[in-house]
Amino acid sequence: MTTTTVSEQEEERLYEELRRALEDVEEGEQRQRVLNRMIRQLKFAKWRKERMRKFDTYCQNVTPATLWIILGTGALTPVLLFSMFIWVSLWVE
Repeated sequence: MTTTTVSEQEEERLYEELRRALEDVEEGEQRQRVLNRMIRQLKFAKWRKERMRKFDTYCQNVTPATLWIILGTGALTPVLLFSMFIWVSLWVE
């Protein structure tokens, strides 16, 4: 079974939107502007997909233990920084 990533779904959505936009707009300058805007969006979606491939792969393969370590570290960092701030403030006085 193949699963589609968020970026692939976004790219498919943009292609479908491009097709519908070109059907709705008549020939001329307005059609060219719509086409250029949609091409920019498609290029960005493709660029994002290429850039985020490693990160997406890592997120799909993350284990629960690693996730708990990341969440715990993120939760304890502000406490540690605040404690250091208090300690330095007391030391300076």
